[in-house]
Amino acid sequence: MPSSHVSSNSGHSSSGSLSGFPEEDLRSAGRNNPGYFPARLGQTLERGRYCIVRKLGWGQYSSVWLARDREEDRFVALKILTCEATKALSGGETEQRSDELALLQRIADAEPSHPGFRHNIAYYGSFAFAGPRGAHRCVVTEALGYSLDYIRKLTDDADRRVRPSIVKRVVKQVLRGLQYLHDVCGIIHTDIKHDNILFRPAAVAAVAAHALATDPSVAYDCGTEACPPVVPVESQALPLSAAPSVREDELEAVLADVGHSHWRHRHFQEVIQPAALRAPEVILGYAWDTPADIWSVGCIVTELLIGFWLFEASAQSGWGVEEDHLARMTEALDAPFDVGFLDKCAHKSKFFDADGSFAHFTQHDEPTWQIRRLLESFSLLQDAAEVDAAERFILRCLRLVPEERATAGELADDPWLA
Repeated sequence: MPSSHVSSNSGHSSSGSLSGFPEEDLRSAGRNNPGYFPARLGQTLERGRYCIVRKLGWGQYSSVWLARDREEDRFVALKILTCEATKALSGGETEQRSDELALLQRIADAEPSHPGFRHNIAYYGSFAFAGPRGAHRCVVTEALGYSLDYIRKLTDDADRRVRPSIVKRVVKQVLRGLQYLHDVCGIIHTDIKHDNILFRPAAVAAVAAHALATDPSVAYDCGTEACPPVVPVESQALPLSAAPSVREDELEAVLADVGHSHWRHRHFQEVIQPAALRAPEVILGYAWDTPADIWSVGCIVTELLIGFWLFEASAQSGWGVEEDHLARMTEALDAPFDVGFLDKCAHKSKFFDADGSFAHFTQHDEPTWQIRRLLESFSLLQDAAEVDAAERFILRCLRLVPEERATAGELADDPWLA
């Protein structure tokens, strides 16, 4: 495979679940089932308008399906929320836990001419329907291809590093998308991770038709004698092209899934982000805003370059996992937390003494390496100048005080991404 190309073949899900089902828990009384809708291939929804033709994936709060929109004559993605996630959309000022539909509408309407608009998922609308376990909200969006996580796992070996040229292209597009969310829409994504950065196929109709013909949608084999009440369907992501590979300069990253996102002026909960990508202000109980997304970007860029998580915190005999995480931040950045900043944090006393020293943490047998050492030792960056530029970029993202981090727009124009 030429170095300027990446494979466009679709990936099949290999993740299992705690339920014994191969993917999401579809048992009617399953303790890991928050009310998934047991969709079937060929099933129609919304009075026959949408015909389900493929399962694209699933998550903790939804399953996502490729469907043919018979009214608009196009392929779309149907994100069918679980019953619990559907309930989270409603409620009063204190009970509502998600505003996904309003967030998507804001993204769709705010400023389509902005360069970051196209790096956010296109929203077409939503509808409600009744399932066997209760009410569901179905979100209709454009159909996208595989995620950034798929690119990380393209090689047959365990190497999870991504070529720097791809990292720079994708990250610049992600930052433009975040610039649009932050500056135009007033939205904090709060869930920036590999699975939520997807790629847009160049011609969705042709790609979907080719995928359905050459790699047909399948349900899991339940045997010929059993008659299960629910037949699980296999997740099969869409490729990016009908060709066996796509050129690197054709990759177009899109931010997806605002189900956990927040308005800058209104938060639905205060603990946000995947744990490994969580910003220090979130752990410390400091007012968080758009810089929290920038922290996640810095962590992801480092991981893509070196091939493993930047922060792998764990509870120790003398201190907990959150204090361990904070300590590893200071090691990676070779910088202590500013006492003036800590004094403004609600949870300072849980982790720090009055003078800014850690309350319980002493030292690690295996400390987190500083950013530069990690890049020099593990990345595919070609020379010292590239390491310098990448390190400067990452450190602009990973400032311990959130107000000191660069904005998405500033980072998108960073020389390293030029």
